[in-house]
Amino acid sequence: MNASKLSVRLAAFGAALLLLLFFSNDFGLIDIQKTSIVTAVAIDAGENGTDVTVQIAVPKTGATTASNVTVKDATTMADAIAKLNLKTGWYPTLVHCRLILLGADAAKENVFRELDYFLRSQFVEDTCLVAVCRDRAEAALSAQSPVGDMTYAAIEKVLSSEAQQTGLVSVNILRDFAKGYYGAGESGFLPLLSVKQDAEGGNASPSGSSENTGTKGGADSGKAVFDASETALFVGGKQVETLNAEETLAFNLADTDTDFAYGDVIVSEKGEPVTYSLKMKIFRKARKVSAEGDLPVLRFTVRARAQVADVTRAGSTLEVAESSIVPENVLRTAEEKFREKLTDAFFKAQENGCDLFGVCASLQRYCPALWKKLGKDALAAAKPVCDIKFSTLR
Repeated sequence: MNASKLSVRLAAFGAALLLLLFFSNDFGLIDIQKTSIVTAVAIDAGENGTDVTVQIAVPKTGATTASNVTVKDATTMADAIAKLNLKTGWYPTLVHCRLILLGADAAKENVFRELDYFLRSQFVEDTCLVAVCRDRAEAALSAQSPVGDMTYAAIEKVLSSEAQQTGLVSVNILRDFAKGYYGAGESGFLPLLSVKQDAEGGNASPSGSSENTGTKGGADSGKAVFDASETALFVGGKQVETLNAEETLAFNLADTDTDFAYGDVIVSEKGEPVTYSLKMKIFRKARKVSAEGDLPVLRFTVRARAQVADVTRAGSTLEVAESSIVPENVLRTAEEKFREKLTDAFFKAQENGCDLFGVCASLQRYCPALWKKLGKDALAAAKPVCDIKFSTLR
């Protein structure tokens, strides 16, 4: 036998041996048949620790379902994972985790006490979505989707990049939320997830059992409508305030990856209020902090083209045909409204010490002398200037 054939046979034998060792769990490798696929994690404040719920994908013939498992009063996230192992007989890997939900009570304390675990783990993608819930995160993760999706997938759609681009939701991921927390302003934001009952009524939340399918419920359980049109503001890892839907839209219009925005404007026509629903294409936006004397000034610049999507009155044939032409008074009213809502968002954040727009980080980088003089007082001293102009699409 020549050396070439011997080398080939040795290589084949080595590969077979490694496969045998892997599937027999030698070398301390985890048996893939006993490893659960965690798609989402819900974190709530417990009575004596942290309650953690995971949604586990369970492949079945022709479909994939999900099961929720909860552990109560864990001392740390690592402790919760260990308890999940004991409870299920599986070792929960988080490499497929795409969603982290924080309960309302958990957000009253520094959420990075739990989120640090995900940041330290080399298996968790730092691009996974993060949101805070209006109530318990466990209930949100156990709610029933009206379109048949697994719960995590339904919530993920609500928090998608497509929703962000329309300005309806202020989406955030683990990496960017952590950057704000560890940055000069120690601030950040998360979408605020509400679970509402559907039009047919019924409870959006399940019976509250610690183990359930997360996807199928009885006829009395109802279906959930997920809403994330509000934005939770954080300082030092704690939720301090909330932007309403209109303030959230203005924030996205000026300072996030929003390309299109949809908003309503009310004007008076013949003594009656008329609502114009506008679709706005944003073609320019900028945010700049500059020093004017001893004050930091935050200047917003927004340029957008608008068209009429709908009106709360019947339009003429010409108006319907020329929806790309927005009346001048509607454009000016839209500018004033979004200028007002953006200013409201700024002052709401400022009053609660939330550096939502990165004033401190910008001063630290571009105006170091003023930053050295003001330090953390820079946010309280900052003044906004909103330059917002809309034009008609045609």
